[in-house]
Amino acid sequence: MITNEMLRSELKGLRAKNNMRFEDVANALNVHRETVRKYENNPGLMDVETLFKMLEIYNVDPLYFFNSIYGRLPYKEVKWNLKNN
Repeated sequence: MITNEMLRSELKGLRAKNNMRFEDVANALNVHRETVRKYENNPGLMDVETLFKMLEIYNVDPLYFFNSIYGRLPYKEVKWNLKNN
């Protein structure tokens, strides 16, 4: 089972790895920086769509994100887009 603590740790790590501030992520999500802080501190507050958007911002494939939480695969950076064209 994936816990809030696991998600919290991974999301904070991804933001740091990408040298992004709360403000940077907030601008990309079009939300206030405090909202990003709340999401990062309590990932259970965000919906799946927001989580996937955050992974897109960090350029991480969701499959690799969840597998890496379980310790099965390393992150794989990819280029992808969730927007419907």
